[in-house]
Amino acid sequence: MKKGKTDSMSITLEFDEQALASLPLGPGERERHMQIELACRYCARGWLSFGQATRLAALDHFAFGVALGERGIPRQYGLTEAQEDIAHARRQ
Repeated sequence: MKKGKTDSMSITLEFDEQALASLPLGPGERERHMQIELACRYCARGWLSFGQATRLAALDHFAFGVALGERGIPRQYGLTEAQEDIAHARRQ
């Protein structure tokens, strides 16, 4: 079965409750923050392109760029990213 653009996969991670309780985030915020954090880190390592990481974070291009900037992560910009930006602009 092929996965389309709207398909998603769910991953379950187990964390120590006390460690999670010490985070300055509420239960609903933790999961969302972790999703964005992973996308930023994977993008920074070059494991995901900017466009792929944007989709993983479930943010638009601008918001994901802001998330990278907040973490001091420079945006890698090469041919793949330029092509993704052009494709994104054409969809707008």
